[in-house]
Amino acid sequence: MTNTQDLVQVHPDVVDTELDGSETVLLHLQSKVYFSLNATGTHIWHELKHGSSVTDISRRLQETFDVDAAQAETSVLALIVDLERQGLVVRTPASRSASE
Repeated sequence: MTNTQDLVQVHPDVVDTELDGSETVLLHLQSKVYFSLNATGTHIWHELKHGSSVTDISRRLQETFDVDAAQAETSVLALIVDLERQGLVVRTPASRSASE
């Protein structure tokens, strides 16, 4: 289960292209998985690329889209689970990353 303390990184074989400022497409160069993100997903993706924590991403989502904390955190975690399932991000559980 993904939590807010996990380290989430963009998979090194993934490239992205922003189409019109509100949509981004992702392509995993090895698996050929193609994934499209809406404006909220694009915002989350940019934060992930910059190494932001899930907590920070959630906070910025609250500020940018005027949503409450629970909704922002749920949206961030749901997208991360989906991206991880597609092999587009790599998650390191907090307990492992803290000991390494």
